[in-house]
Amino acid sequence: MAFVGVLAAAVIVIVAIVAFRGTDDQQFIRSAADMESFARTMRDGDRLGPRTVGGMDFEEVRRERGVVVFQQGEALASPYGYAWSPQGDPAPILEDMEWSEDHVDHYFEHLEGAFYSWQGRR
Repeated sequence: MAFVGVLAAAVIVIVAIVAFRGTDDQQFIRSAADMESFARTMRDGDRLGPRTVGGMDFEEVRRERGVVVFQQGEALASPYGYAWSPQGDPAPILEDMEWSEDHVDHYFEHLEGAFYSWQGRR
């Protein structure tokens, strides 16, 4: 009986993880058009503090070399969020850029159109 209880708890945790991930994906899909419109209004060097764009909350939005990064937060001292890069893969564009006082390596995964998921690692 104890095994069944542990198994049930594991299933609940897995379902919760999938549900929350689906929520983030759906939120991004609904917000992408507003995020792109917002990104097009920014100029290189713009660095904006906390704001909501398309119903999503971001700690910072910045544009460097034509790439707009929407930072959602930090996990284990590594920033993450989304990047909008109409000129393609943002990795080579931001490769040698000093992001902050601490060096940040950028990792991108293509999502759709000009959008990429983004993770910076210090």
